[in-house]
Amino acid sequence: MSSESRGRRAGLRMLIASLVGLLAAAPTPAGEHWLTAEGAGGIAWGESTRPAKFQRRSRRFTLADDGFVGLGPSDAPHDIEVEYRNSVGERRFMRYVDERLVDAWLLRVGPIDDSYYSTHGKEQFRGAIVGPAEDGWVGVGDAISWQLGDRTVLHWRDRLTDTELLANRAIPGRRYSARRPEPLKPGGKSTAKIGISGELKKFVKPYSGMLSKCLDASNKPIRLEVVLRYDRLGRLSRVRVNTDTVVYEVERCVAGALIRTGAPPDLEGSFSVYRHQ
Repeated sequence: MSSESRGRRAGLRMLIASLVGLLAAAPTPAGEHWLTAEGAGGIAWGESTRPAKFQRRSRRFTLADDGFVGLGPSDAPHDIEVEYRNSVGERRFMRYVDERLVDAWLLRVGPIDDSYYSTHGKEQFRGAIVGPAEDGWVGVGDAISWQLGDRTVLHWRDRLTDTELLANRAIPGRRYSARRPEPLKPGGKSTAKIGISGELKKFVKPYSGMLSKCLDASNKPIRLEVVLRYDRLGRLSRVRVNTDTVVYEVERCVAGALIRTGAPPDLEGSFSVYRHQ
């Protein structure tokens, strides 16, 4: 073998070694190894093991696809947030029922790889649903859900920021059942009239019947103060509602009533609703 050939082969080996080194050193997506089809944080679904450090999840913090159905107060699941810090704004949540891991959520400012679920799962639905946002707000994002064996997986993307969420949940069982979200859409209309005032009055007036429907089951008289934000494409992306009495899932209902409204890019505004009876 000529010295020239040996030189070329040596150069090729060095190039391959360099590429292997670069691939080994390249940062892998943080988090996908944590939430997998088999479990979360190395804990398999159905196991009673818990992470080393965690705190109880704040009930004020909205997660996409976190509803549940139980027979009574004792059926409420135990939701925890894993104590974890990194540079990509990542948060990790786990749900235990009867001391066993049933569901988990991965929340990140940045992309989450869903390629495994899109190729191995059966698509259930896609559309806009509510999810996490800044304090006092409920976010609206675009989601896609798959069924994968005896579990469901949902990938949610916030409309206003780079935040994404991956939820892996158990198929409904006997005592604890996962209450799955449905894409936001306008509901029925109430025949009860409401008063609307504020800077967005003309904008939301055509949807007054659906907004009134959100208040059918609440104590009256009642007043709502609603603030809306739209993204750069003019899509509804944030809802904040203050009320003078308790209204069950009022943000979700208001978002559904107004989900098909189009607006100028980055619009933010407010309006008030009053219903006497």
